Amino acid sequence: MEGSYEMELQGMELQGTELQDAREEIRQIDEEMARLFERRMEAVRKVAAYKMKRGLPILDKEQEAQVLQRRSLLIRNPELEPFYREFLQETMDISKRWQMYLIQGKRDGMQC
Repeated sequence: MEGSYEMELQGMELQGTELQDAREEIRQIDEEMARLFERRMEAVRKVAAYKMKRGLPILDKEQEAQVLQRRSLLIRNPELEPFYREFLQETMDISKRWQMYLIQGKRDGMQC
């Protein structure tokens, strides 16, 4: 009986290690995503400057729909596709708020 308890404890330690490994992998991915987020927002800054110079609106529904459609094709796991679409939509919403801040906020003293 004692031997099975020890095996159970060892199994729990192994699971804990697997969990730690998975969390470390997530941490590393988050670091990479933070760098990519900054790059994306810098590109959005250029889009905002272009729109501001030409008096274009921030919202472009047709462009958003195309982005969602095309980028969703990058996901190979069909179970993840709707979640990725949601992730993209949220990212685009943040991008629009950033553009609004850049175009209107700096002028009006708006804070994000």
